[in-house]
Amino acid sequence: MRALFLLPVFMLLGTFCSLEAANILCLVSTAKHNNPSWSKPLFDALLANGHNLLVISTAPNPEPKKQVDGLVYFHLPNEYDVMKRHFLHEEPREYKNMVTLNQLLVWYEVLLGSCRALLNSDTMSSKMPELRAELCMEYDLIITDVTQGIECFMDLVSGWRSKPVLGLSAGKLTPDLMSLLRAENTINAARIPHYISPVPKNMGFWNRLHNHIMYYAEPLIHLVVTRPVLSQLMKAEKGFPNLQLVLLNTHPTLDYVQNLPPGVIEVGGLHIKNQASPLPAYIQEFTDKFVDGIVYINMPYIEYMNGQGLKAMYTMIHDNPSVAFIWNVEQLEQLPAKKPNLLTLHVNQSLQQDILAMRDVKGFLNHGDSFSLQEAIHYGVPVVVLPLKLEEFNNAQRVMERNLGVMLKAKEFNQTSLSDALTRILDEERFTSALYQAQLKFRTRPQSALELAVWHVEQLIAEPRLFKHFAQTEALAQNFCVANSLDVLTVPLIVLLAAVVSLANLVYVLHTGGSKGQRSFEKTVPKKPKKSKKSSKSDKVPMNVTLKLETTELIEDLNDEILEGEEQLLKGEEKPLEVKKED
Repeated sequence: MRALFLLPVFMLLGTFCSLEAANILCLVSTAKHNNPSWSKPLFDALLANGHNLLVISTAPNPEPKKQVDGLVYFHLPNEYDVMKRHFLHEEPREYKNMVTLNQLLVWYEVLLGSCRALLNSDTMSSKMPELRAELCMEYDLIITDVTQGIECFMDLVSGWRSKPVLGLSAGKLTPDLMSLLRAENTINAARIPHYISPVPKNMGFWNRLHNHIMYYAEPLIHLVVTRPVLSQLMKAEKGFPNLQLVLLNTHPTLDYVQNLPPGVIEVGGLHIKNQASPLPAYIQEFTDKFVDGIVYINMPYIEYMNGQGLKAMYTMIHDNPSVAFIWNVEQLEQLPAKKPNLLTLHVNQSLQQDILAMRDVKGFLNHGDSFSLQEAIHYGVPVVVLPLKLEEFNNAQRVMERNLGVMLKAKEFNQTSLSDALTRILDEERFTSALYQAQLKFRTRPQSALELAVWHVEQLIAEPRLFKHFAQTEALAQNFCVANSLDVLTVPLIVLLAAVVSLANLVYVLHTGGSKGQRSFEKTVPKKPKKSKKSSKSDKVPMNVTLKLETTELIEDLNDEILEGEEQLLKGEEKPLEVKKED
């Protein structure tokens, strides 16, 4: 009997022991601009908790330099470059503006183009036998990056439907993500700006019309473009795996507040380090020489700004000689000229966070990707944002609305625009005040983003069916009219329409029928006939055939009565005359 009391304890210990030995498959096939390395802190934390990981990733240079216990790593480069393919002209060297609807097509073309570039690469072909051997193992959990709403590697995994699948998304909440989660679509197009649209939060009629077009165009693109093309690359049903949970890289300080399905957990800032590392001595020595602080620049493709990009940078640096400028030139094709207050570096993501963590950093110039903006909020640094592609326009709009920085538009870019924008974030107090409030909200959480992510991963391993009730398959089975209650709304609409028609008919009858009745009544009253020609002519113009016949009969009857009356009067007058003659 005593052993029965210890049974729950043994079961709990068995659960923890199984967690320590859990086998996890991690698939990250996104292109470089989606920052595939943002999930690395989660993988490192799972390794530290004793789990075994097989990681297949496209992250740039993430492969560990030495063997790590419990980790098997495959690096597959994704050479797809969305900027060079859609937004940059080489000859002449310039940036190409694109309307938002075209960018929506680009968003889905990125999904297909990135998958095609990866699956058809020489690296993939050479490592395929080894990959298939590793993927034949049994896994307790599959973690997949679904930033673009697809996982190209899932076609290689056999039996994945019997395993719990957790999705990672570096972007915002989209209808595609909720479809993978089989959750009800909680996005209201009348209130939530589209994730790649620069529509303001307070939308007018035309903004809402534009927003609805963006959202309702997505299913059509899926039907006509995405699925037919994807079926030529892989099995489409495997490219869109059913998810139990989604870890979403958003936070209300930067992203709009909305109703999240229960299977979506916000982990914005997952990639941010708990503690910054000390900077190299040469960087510290350089920044100590300047009294007005530090400005960090990370703006690749600045050379494509209509020939004004580098000139605008030089003008800004020249106009602020007491400010130290640190410029990340990793992706620049042309190195900038040397300046006394300029330090050029090749900066990776970790070093960027260390630079922003410095107390004297007064500004951060970037293109508005979510990761850079989250880092700026975390360290309380105002930003100058020059959006160029896709979700960057949405992020820049939120930055401007919340006074987190200044937004520049590519079509309005000139030699002095950067200098003017920097002056604003350095001098205007409202940016510092707004950043302080945002930083406080971003950092104040019951759990850090990393702790929250690890907890949900281990809960899903321990109890795979724990989140099964989050899916709402009956909601997905409904057609468009039923899901949006259009069939129910037709009933009051028909009743209202019938009431309006009845009221309009009543008004018409009262207006036209009443006047006709009055005229017919007036004509039925006998009047003394007039001998004028006008009256006789007017009597000969009836309004309609029926009225004409009735009027003719009435006149004839009246004439007969008048004639009879006159005859009687004449007879009455003649009799007395005859009597007098006899007398």
